[in-house]
Amino acid sequence: MKKVISILALVILVSSCFQPVSSLFPVVWVDDSYPDVTEDTDGDPYFKTIAAAAAAVQAGGTINVAPGVYYGGVTLTRNDVTLTSREGAAVTTIDFTGVWCGYWSTGTGGIDIPYGVSGVTVEGFTVLGSSPASDALISIGGDNNTITHNIVVGDTLSSGQDIGIHIGNVGETSERLPSGNMILDNEVYNHAGSGIFVGNWAGSNNTVSGNTVHDNVVGGIPGLNGNGIEVDRALGVLITGNYVYNNEVAGIRIVRTAPHAVIEVDRTTITDNQTGILSENWRPGSTTTAHVSVNCCNIEDNTSGLLNTVDALIDARSNWWGSTSGPYHPVLNPLGTGDTVSDNVDFAPWGLFPNPCTPRGQGGTASPISKYICPLARHNVEKAETLLESVQSLLSDAQNLGYDTTHAEELVLKARELLEKAKNFCRNSQNCIAGNTLALEAQNLLEEAQELLQVMLE
Repeated sequence: MKKVISILALVILVSSCFQPVSSLFPVVWVDDSYPDVTEDTDGDPYFKTIAAAAAAVQAGGTINVAPGVYYGGVTLTRNDVTLTSREGAAVTTIDFTGVWCGYWSTGTGGIDIPYGVSGVTVEGFTVLGSSPASDALISIGGDNNTITHNIVVGDTLSSGQDIGIHIGNVGETSERLPSGNMILDNEVYNHAGSGIFVGNWAGSNNTVSGNTVHDNVVGGIPGLNGNGIEVDRALGVLITGNYVYNNEVAGIRIVRTAPHAVIEVDRTTITDNQTGILSENWRPGSTTTAHVSVNCCNIEDNTSGLLNTVDALIDARSNWWGSTSGPYHPVLNPLGTGDTVSDNVDFAPWGLFPNPCTPRGQGGTASPISKYICPLARHNVEKAETLLESVQSLLSDAQNLGYDTTHAEELVLKARELLEKAKNFCRNSQNCIAGNTLALEAQNLLEEAQELLQVMLE
């Protein structure tokens, strides 16, 4: 009996001490500060690198990453895995600086979800890349994956094409149409290419929502990209609730190559880009059968608002173009003072105020817009109030001297009304764009009144 017990004890000891390194775990932990240099190969669920942890997690498992800076590519090959930082993007960085990652979704990208892998979530990282280029810092080749709450930063001086987040597959075959993916609540900027790219035969039901995308430029490959969000050879994309600004070529660029595609842009703010929305079909085999709609958006302060070079109509009704008079079109709306629109754009009726499809006074969680616009709106309200005091003093002086100040009084009255509306809008962070716009309009009226009164008093 003792001999049998001894043998059993030995078997248990051997099995516990020599656990196969290839074992998969439901939860794994990553910390670059672990002291053991063999942490990635000792067979337990604790790792120093994300790549080693990704190889050891089972389908449906979770990779928890401690704060730190992690280098090298990560390929997630099992379904329903969650790659998450424990304390958020501000303190957890994945750095691909100086790494050439090859083409999108080939298994050599930055954070790569290859074709056939579904249900993966990547959440809470700052992802960095720079010259010679990283092509796609985060790439999605499968279905129903989610990229959320990340900060994805490129390099405007990159020597190659640099994409922040990409959905698609360069295989360009009918079997590889990544669908049902979501890019949610990320900040993507400084890419020498495009910030978010949905193309290379992406499939349907892909969503780009709640992202802030800005300061992306034309890449090291001459004439390529420079867009905030780009859609090219994709069957179905919903772009909603984003804030897209200060991109060198277009805030949103849509290349109509996929036949019968449905591209919807909704409730998105697009401002300070060279072109707000650019629609074209420059690729061989391009088509005019795609349906493109742009509704309920704020499109303002772009050099050009909506440029459609395709002989197919875009539904662009119910947008705010930066003016109550609507967008400028030389024939269809020559008195419009908002952003310009090209031919083949159905823009009437247009919105008469920012966020045109949002009920006035509606509350809710502040959007990414509030992070950037609200401080600016408050600044411009204060500036208008200071200017109003100055103009009021000049008006009083001119009236005391007997001048006809009727026109100046009308300007001041209108400015007061706009300023009061601006202050009301700024009390609700969702309406910061409206507050900022009205404050600027009040400033313009007050400056006109100031100039008029100063001429009188000279």
